[in-house]
Amino acid sequence: MNAAESIRLARLERQVAFLYRHFGLDPALADAFPAADGMPPEFVAALRRHDHITAIKLYRQATGTSLADAKETVERIARAI
Repeated sequence: MNAAESIRLARLERQVAFLYRHFGLDPALADAFPAADGMPPEFVAALRRHDHITAIKLYRQATGTSLADAKETVERIARAI
């Protein structure tokens, strides 16, 4: 990585950190949702409300996984938050 790329990367990291603070988001959430692409916003909202039943239902609808797998995944994500 050259100097210009390093400067650009540092600037982008500062911007992302600012957005996390501005919107009151926990940066750890980015790592807690490795497969969050395609997950409906209601899924994240249910997790924030600690409504695991709704989160499991939404996870199953989005991924087609079994009830046991969805429950395990949602509980793992909820612990990471």
